[in-house]
Amino acid sequence: MPFRTVSRRRALLAFALSTAALLPGSLRAQAPLKVETFTGTTVNLAPGAAERLKIDIFRWASDADRDTLFGAIKEKGVSQLPAALEKAQTAGYVWGSGSLGYSVKYAHRSTSPEGGERIVLVTDRRLGSWGRDAWKAAGQATGEEGAFTVVELRLNKQGRGEGKMSFASKVAADAATKTLSLESYAAAPVMLKDVRRGTGN
Repeated sequence: MPFRTVSRRRALLAFALSTAALLPGSLRAQAPLKVETFTGTTVNLAPGAAERLKIDIFRWASDADRDTLFGAIKEKGVSQLPAALEKAQTAGYVWGSGSLGYSVKYAHRSTSPEGGERIVLVTDRRLGSWGRDAWKAAGQATGEEGAFTVVELRLNKQGRGEGKMSFASKVAADAATKTLSLESYAAAPVMLKDVRRGTGN
């Protein structure tokens, strides 16, 4: 069995056990771990392009989670993001071709009137940092330099779309949704193509 598969299963099992331990005994048998999965391929990165990513999310941010993170960033700026993430529970993982995944510390989603989804994810480690060369935006695009990555996915009602990352965009506090966002999303380069919603297990 590949080490990467073992790592994924251990990560999900650890979350399931820690969650079940907090539930009343009568509910533990009725609380299976529900994983929502998204896949896509990286583009406009050098290095880091053509990497197939799988994103597993098993915990979406509550209103309290969202308000806490939004308040910290709005008041003191993006520099407060690493400190805020240290206190957050793991919400999922981003998996690439390597044996180690990246912990997602914040996962928020909202829906559009047309039935599409906007999903914002924040990892507590910069994507690509497990490899030999750290991922960077191709060309002249520049974004956040912190030890984290913000990923914003935009999906249609069929669960397909694209993603952009903080490698080429600054991070801001979005007052309309009270969550994080990538500045000038429309003008930012696509960094995750062929994004699809799937099913986890």
